[in-house]
Amino acid sequence: MEYSLTSVTEGIDAVATTRVLIRPDHNGHTATHALTGESLRRNFSGSGADMDVVVSSVRAYISALNKMLGLGKRPLNEIPNSETVVV
Repeated sequence: MEYSLTSVTEGIDAVATTRVLIRPDHNGHTATHALTGESLRRNFSGSGADMDVVVSSVRAYISALNKMLGLGKRPLNEIPNSETVVV
């Protein structure tokens, strides 16, 4: 949906930062608007930095994909409920 590239430093060894915004094609990732109750498709952002523009872009895209794919997974250590006593 969105791609932006910015140079952080100047010169031949300049560092580029990239930001991407992606939205999955399927309806599996939705959110509910707090005021209207409307179901909205979620967007996922990612950022990356490197001296190579392509590497910076790939890092940003992988970061966004990881967020999207990790949303549906349950954490390995679930938070105990209020009745569980942790010593």
